[in-house]
Amino acid sequence: ADAARRSLPLGARIDPWTVYLTPKVAAVVAVVWAAVLAILGTYNVRNRLDLETEVKTTGVSVTFAWFTLAAGFYLLKVENFSRILFGYFYLFDLALLLGVRVVFHQVARHVGVGAGTRRVLLVGAGSIREELARQIQDWRGYMLVGFVEDGAEGLQVNRSGVPILGVLSETSEIVDRFGVDEVIIAPASAERGKVANLVLDLQGRPIRVRVVPDPLEAVAAGPRVREWAGIPLIDIEEPPIRGLNRVLKRALDLFGALVGLTVCAPLMAVIALLIKLDSPGPVLFVQERAGQYGNPFRMYKFRSMVADAEEKLPEVIDIDALAEPAFKLKHDPRVTRVGRWLRRTSLDELPQLFNVLKGEMSLVGPRPEEVRMVQRYTPLQSQRLLVKPGMTGSMQISGRADLSMDERVKLELAYIQNYSLLKDLEILARTLPAVLSGRGSY
Repeated sequence: ADAARRSLPLGARIDPWTVYLTPKVAAVVAVVWAAVLAILGTYNVRNRLDLETEVKTTGVSVTFAWFTLAAGFYLLKVENFSRILFGYFYLFDLALLLGVRVVFHQVARHVGVGAGTRRVLLVGAGSIREELARQIQDWRGYMLVGFVEDGAEGLQVNRSGVPILGVLSETSEIVDRFGVDEVIIAPASAERGKVANLVLDLQGRPIRVRVVPDPLEAVAAGPRVREWAGIPLIDIEEPPIRGLNRVLKRALDLFGALVGLTVCAPLMAVIALLIKLDSPGPVLFVQERAGQYGNPFRMYKFRSMVADAEEKLPEVIDIDALAEPAFKLKHDPRVTRVGRWLRRTSLDELPQLFNVLKGEMSLVGPRPEEVRMVQRYTPLQSQRLLVKPGMTGSMQISGRADLSMDERVKLELAYIQNYSLLKDLEILARTLPAVLSGRGSY
């Protein structure tokens, strides 16, 4: 960029002895570029799984880094710096980075097995798996490493000559052992509960996960269903709450939790006193819930039920007989007098501000669900666990317990896929009117 500024006939002529690239400038550029590109996920392996995602991530990251650098020069009082040189630097840097990554992807796609080859693992059984296997074996740049299915014992080979590497419970180990880049899951109906747990387990790895949906899931997933070899697949990717969005969301959580605890401290003390006067037992109800990626955490609430509510649960509902993995009783006999008021006003949720402060929850997100319920999720439902659970969210402002599981999942997945900080602020602003309306609060 410096050479272009000095040699191209654009802008005023500069003194050949003028030095723009001082040690101070080089240090600022190095720090800003490394920090911004790391925060926005340019170096994240997930953002390099396909060319479209990598080009988009690189373009956004370089542009944001360029503006950040301009702000850094202003704050550090870097004066007499050529604005034309600054423009050249942006264009050359963007072009070179994109060019290198495009060339790498094209080379990797055409060299076949070797550097850049996508190693694919198929999980499941049946004709769909066999058709996917046949297609993958014909694709240049992809290599099918094997199958995973229940009932396999040791290393076997199926009729098409593809090795059966193990059983469903060994999938994560197989992914690590064989360096798998993509996992495609084609589960039988009876195995969809196990697959949901597998999907969550694979989320922590830098791989792409795709699931062959059943007809209901395909309709609910909508535009996120893609076809590969004529077979519909749901891409289960890292959610868009990353990079700058993740930083801003965490900043909002910390600010909101600190302000909320400070402002609500007197009210929380009064609530604690009322609970103790109303019924015997602890002030707080602490229960293990499923957090991001299904990782369990201890969630805090003001106790709104009798102290032995968990032991009495089988008397009021049969968990195993539930039609869907969620429940909320409209007239629960275990709820105390103060508890009914707390639930009606959602004040029982205030202690969750401590969970937000600890980073286990967010102010806004999907409702935190019990671990035993999450274990019954389908792959589509499990995607609501891709982000931290929230104190409030799309469900809470749209009907709360009056919503069916399908309606909840649809709202929460829409929130995840279309995340923005403005959406969080909108949900927070609509939470109080929703609470005052009382809809679905029981």
